[in-house]
Amino acid sequence: MLFVAPDDYPAFRVDLVELFSNHLVSRGLRIDWSLRPRQDGPAQVEERGAERFYVARRRTAEKFGSLRYAMAENWLRLKLAWRAMRGEYDLIQIRDQPLWGITYGLAAKISGTPFVFWMSYPVLEARLRIALHNLVPMSLPARFARIVYAVVGSSLFFRVTLPLADHVIVQSKRMRERVGFRGIAMAKMTPVPMGVSTERYNIASIPASEDPRVAGRKSMAYMCADVLNQTTRLTFEALAALVARGYDAVLVIIGSVSPVERERLGTLLKELGLTDRVVFTGRLPLKEALGWVKRADVCLSPFEMDTAQQVATPTKLVEYLAMGRPVVATVHYDQNEVISRSGAGIVTAFSGEAIAEGVARLFDDPHKAEAMGARGPEWVKANRDYARLADTVEQLYATLLAGRQAGKSEETSARAG
Repeated sequence: MLFVAPDDYPAFRVDLVELFSNHLVSRGLRIDWSLRPRQDGPAQVEERGAERFYVARRRTAEKFGSLRYAMAENWLRLKLAWRAMRGEYDLIQIRDQPLWGITYGLAAKISGTPFVFWMSYPVLEARLRIALHNLVPMSLPARFARIVYAVVGSSLFFRVTLPLADHVIVQSKRMRERVGFRGIAMAKMTPVPMGVSTERYNIASIPASEDPRVAGRKSMAYMCADVLNQTTRLTFEALAALVARGYDAVLVIIGSVSPVERERLGTLLKELGLTDRVVFTGRLPLKEALGWVKRADVCLSPFEMDTAQQVATPTKLVEYLAMGRPVVATVHYDQNEVISRSGAGIVTAFSGEAIAEGVARLFDDPHKAEAMGARGPEWVKANRDYARLADTVEQLYATLLAGRQAGKSEETSARAG
């Protein structure tokens, strides 16, 4: 398979590493990857067993370095598209590259190769939102260019790219519905949510953290990639509300925090009177991070319901469940379904006070909380383990390849006749 994606090289996203490099490669899939290098380096083709990584030359420090890299990457991808058009691959898959999907979709049609578009995120909608609301500082011409790109690109994506695809993999049922509203057949789409590998998220093999800062106190854990956002502030507000009710509670923020972020958050925590009640772990190896999760009395999963996030499947939620912890999550399509079906937590409104109310219910009834948490691992293993998700993707690929083989057989018979 040729797999073209805008993700970093070396790959670190759990769905790429676990689902593809681990599970599907072990089942016989060979992959040629086109990814974007995280660091400067020469053009290269790195072979790792059944995987080959095609990487364009990158030298950001040189004059016009970014432009030169973009040109090198585009040239590399055009060469890979030429190989795809010549029929050198059994499958072609593009992830979150709406306009490159046209190039590779046409190459697939010419070669008769099954073409899959993997839509893990509504990229163009997100770009439009960023430009319209100026969420990332940029000049007025740059904002205008992004708006035009997002609007024109969206039209091409739904009218050209997705119709060219033999199948579309989406992240959630909600995303499938939204794409279906744009005219793409529902039968042509398969949801593959974010998951975990239960071999790595194994309660028995991970010791709970014994940090003295949480000893003897009720604790909440929140795993996050971006601490300067509204959801993190909600966890602080929930902690403040719990302290005001008399709970001796502490909040553990699991994730990377830069010195600048820590300073800004320190000011906020001082205003809220929570300086000694929030623990920042920083970036940790997975086993240590999960040790903090295992130690927590309750885990938090606040998640926004803006247009882009509605279709997500929050990974932290299933990570908590895999570790057997009770969860307080906010209203969100996927979170509602996961909590309802697993019975491993409580869903509240998207506010600090509502989260605090949910946490207080679990703090006050620890036996009920532990019973909730105990339901999580079994549910995750049955529904969100990457071994199970790999079954779905493998079956899809097998169906597409069988269809291709049947088409070749019919063509051969017709020629013979």
